[in-house]
Amino acid sequence: MRTLVIVLQILGGLTFIPWFTVAGLSFISLNSSESIKKIGPWLFIISIFIYPFIVGGCYWWAWSIVLTGDLFTAALWSCLPLICFGVAYLIISQTSDYLKRY
Repeated sequence: MRTLVIVLQILGGLTFIPWFTVAGLSFISLNSSESIKKIGPWLFIISIFIYPFIVGGCYWWAWSIVLTGDLFTAALWSCLPLICFGVAYLIISQTSDYLKRY
C-alpha cells in the first residue's frame, strides 16, 4: 500500500507538466481592459495558481498519515490532486471548442 501512495504521488507530480502551460496561458484571460475589472478572470487565475498548494498539502497530509499507519487514508489523500486535475480537465475540455474542431 505504501508503494501505491508513492505511485499516486508520482502521477500527481506529472500533472505539473500541463499545469505550467495552463498557468502561463491563464493571463490571456486578462487581455482586454474590461476583463481586468471583472471578477471571473481573477477567480480563474486564482483557481489555477492554488493547485500546487493543494498538491503539496495533500501529499504532506498523506505522509503524516502514513507515519501513523493508516495507509488506506493516505492513498485517498494522494488521490485528491489527481481527482482535482481530472475534474479541471473535464471542465476545460467541455467548455472549450478545441476538441470539437479537431
